[in-house]
Amino acid sequence: HPAVTRTTFDGRETVGDVYAAVIDSFEELEVVEELSSGDTHAFFWRGQIDGRFVEGTDWFRLADDGRVREIIVMGRPLSGLATFLTGIGARFARRRRGRAVATMLRLTARPLPPIFATLDPVTRWLARPGRSPRDRSA
Repeated sequence: HPAVTRTTFDGRETVGDVYAAVIDSFEELEVVEELSSGDTHAFFWRGQIDGRFVEGTDWFRLADDGRVREIIVMGRPLSGLATFLTGIGARFARRRRGRAVATMLRLTARPLPPIFATLDPVTRWLARPGRSPRDRSA
């Protein structure tokens, strides 16, 4: 279960291609914490793709035979997740469908990271303490 789409990736070959694209895409990657409980494991990580900060978690569950049964990837911020499409998505598309599809994905997704990055200063401004419209009417 990827972080940016509802489509699941099934099978060893497909998941292998996804993680190969992930490894190729990160300029920096650091695992900051690992948790484990029974058959469930999680890695919390942070890094940079195309110069943008992204952090997240790969949560996975093992089957009785010890093989990976399910992986769920979550990440933040939105501008970093959009970079998944331009970085990881394009590399995955190239591996699976060729250069033309990878180029099309990268070009159509390229505006998303900077658009979403504009939300960061707005959110910081909204989160600052200050007067709300409700306070002004009193």
